[in-house]
Amino acid sequence: MNENRHFADIPAPACPDASPIPQPPAGRPVPGTEPWQFAPPPPREPVPAALHDGGLALAMYLAAWTFLRLGWTGYLGLGMLLFTAAFAGMTLLYRRCGGLSIPRGSFLWLGVMLLSALNFPLRENGLLSWLNLIFLMGITVYWVAALGGTRVEARLGDFLAADLWNHFCIVPFQNFGCWGSVVKNTFAKTRLGKNLFTGGLALLCSFPVLWFVCAELSTVAAGFGRLMKELGELVSLETILSPTTLLAIPTAFYLFGLLYGCQHKRYTGTFTREKLEESARRCRVLPRAAAYALLAVLCVIYALFFVTGAAELVTFARGRALTPYDYSQFAREGFFELCRVSVVNLLVLLGTRLLLDEPDRRPSVATRIFHSVLCCQTLLLIALALCKMGLYIQCCGVTWLRVCTTWFMALLAVIFGLLLLAQFKEIPLTRRAAASFCVLFLLLVWMDVDGMVVKNAIWRYENLGDASAISYGALRDSAEAAIPDLYALWEREAAKESSPVLPELERLLVAVGRYANTSSEARYYSDFAHWNLDRARARSLTRWFVPAPESERNFLW
Repeated sequence: MNENRHFADIPAPACPDASPIPQPPAGRPVPGTEPWQFAPPPPREPVPAALHDGGLALAMYLAAWTFLRLGWTGYLGLGMLLFTAAFAGMTLLYRRCGGLSIPRGSFLWLGVMLLSALNFPLRENGLLSWLNLIFLMGITVYWVAALGGTRVEARLGDFLAADLWNHFCIVPFQNFGCWGSVVKNTFAKTRLGKNLFTGGLALLCSFPVLWFVCAELSTVAAGFGRLMKELGELVSLETILSPTTLLAIPTAFYLFGLLYGCQHKRYTGTFTREKLEESARRCRVLPRAAAYALLAVLCVIYALFFVTGAAELVTFARGRALTPYDYSQFAREGFFELCRVSVVNLLVLLGTRLLLDEPDRRPSVATRIFHSVLCCQTLLLIALALCKMGLYIQCCGVTWLRVCTTWFMALLAVIFGLLLLAQFKEIPLTRRAAASFCVLFLLLVWMDVDGMVVKNAIWRYENLGDASAISYGALRDSAEAAIPDLYALWEREAAKESSPVLPELERLLVAVGRYANTSSEARYYSDFAHWNLDRARARSLTRWFVPAPESERNFLW
């Protein structure tokens, strides 16, 4: 019987035949124990691949190519709306194929996406259309995060910046290489993959036969010949090596990494509520004495500014008759300075809100008093700036820059109003500020700023007799959005015996007509993918001012 027993507190005797365990030399540290020696990186998370994952990977390259093809030219229109709807449908189908439900909270952001995209085929907004495209991309990324349930909080909250950074940068790039792995794991060494490879090889080998058949049929039907010509341009070497085709590869990897990462919760937990709150606590290093000193000095400076500004307003019109030029000079002076000061005040308030060392999470009474006074003073500055801009618009008319700066000051007024309300009542500040921005931005892109510029110029001419309002230089950038109004004005002015604005008006319509009908960019005015209502009306109404050549007219029709 074996009498050998092992006890936990008695070391086992060493085997005489066992080799001794190597020990590190005396005086040398054990590897991995020094600060300068980094631990090995954690292992990469697995890449699960189902059939719907592989299908999405293949479809994502086509989606990326289509997106770049639509946006590369700068003429955003009906194609962007159709692409947004198709991308949303593909994302929802991908989630349903994965056996996952669709959260109800994501439908709100889906509606904002579609409302933003619907503006492209209806309005010709110039620079605003590009800003709307950036807004649409941001809303789309946040919608994917809400759809996948990968946000820090279950709804929009104070960690909006962390959510946007996580889903714009971390999740797509951490899953950037999953496209190739998913395609390989889905189709390699499977019957479906072998069938697709065999079918592609067969089409490649039978290319001469297909080319001969298409060439013969093109001589029979002219429409079929034009179709084959367009398809040939899509598969030509110039198209394959174009920037759109090449950039579609990393774009597809990015989009697939975003959707795949949110679907499978892969590298989506970089930010958590506990980590962010701990980081916020560590950032509260600003002493209250320093913050109060800065806020007190700012409040005193603004109080002195309001006293002296009120005195200037009282003495402005005393003792002399004012001309419209005097009013415009008074309105223009100091407007942008007030805008910059308001932005600085916003940064000061947000900085003290994030960095102030408060013992409790609730701000102290002194902090709330200083913040309230600074918010009220900033609202007065914004009101003064808006009054100046209103007076300037009344004297000199509406322009794109004046409308956009007025919108920006209105946005600042809403934000400072929310900050003031937050000093007296606990409110979801970030959620309401983000919602206000979305509403005001959609209002800006839907109000037809270029059309407002032209309509105001027509009103100033017909009601105030200001013939200089109808000028080529002032209305050229906004003319395409309001061609029906300009055309109606041309009909009214042409019926008169003499008109001071008819030559300038005809010059403006001829310039738009040449650009819309005979320039190298004219094809985007009738192309289905880039179709836009304002551009289509501009092309149609100005066609007779500059008739297109016969060959181009046949091509367009």
